[in-house]
Amino acid sequence: MAKLTNVRERVHQPFRDSLIRTAGTFVAGVQDNTTLFTVAGKDIGATNLPQGSVLPSDQSMVVLALRVFTWFRQPIGRGTTVTVAGGTNYPASNGDFAFSGASIWNVAQSNIANGNAPGSVEDVYRLYWQSAEQLFWSFGAGDKFSISSMPTAYFPYGGGLHGDLGGVTDLINLNNGMPDHSGILRLARAILIPPRQNIKCTAQIVALPDGGNSSTFNESQGTRNMNSLTSNLNAPDLVSKVVTFTFDGLFSRDVQ
Repeated sequence: MAKLTNVRERVHQPFRDSLIRTAGTFVAGVQDNTTLFTVAGKDIGATNLPQGSVLPSDQSMVVLALRVFTWFRQPIGRGTTVTVAGGTNYPASNGDFAFSGASIWNVAQSNIANGNAPGSVEDVYRLYWQSAEQLFWSFGAGDKFSISSMPTAYFPYGGGLHGDLGGVTDLINLNNGMPDHSGILRLARAILIPPRQNIKCTAQIVALPDGGNSSTFNESQGTRNMNSLTSNLNAPDLVSKVVTFTFDGLFSRDVQ
């Protein structure tokens, strides 16, 4: 369908891209410095701007808010099997994973030796704490950043699950800020993305300093630095991990 010449409509449309989105079953590739909104062809789970670094078709945007979504969940192990009438085996409980078979167990043991045992609720809490403080974001358009090197905690997401089930449960549901749209970061001055301008967004991870005492306190676990968010995000520890950056505002697009 042909577009109407010199006619645009302005809509509220956020755009997002993921630093990581994984089930935790493989070694992820997060670096200490990562540029977002540059890779074309990602699936819809990772981004809703699949063409990469520019808005499509000479479109433009007035960015009014920035948000960072953090979501982590510990794995649920499957219980041992039980035998019912007829000799059929069923799992005693449902779960995300089970070590069954020598080859699978050997792979799992190798990961455990490298500090990547299946994650616990404490591992999930660590990811939330580290992503809030160690992960710094910069955003702008063209060749300049409009906002530079601010931690994830500065960009509350304003939506999602929150809280826990209480008692002895380890089923926690947290996010970056309260799940309330009144809690998002509204920019003091809008960031303009003109047509054909590159979206400029970087994520930088800076681990907490240890003063050279890492070996003294045995901080490393196998090949994994437990004080580094990069290392913990990349670990194949079966922890589900999602970190996404969103710029939100008024999107000007063609009318067809």
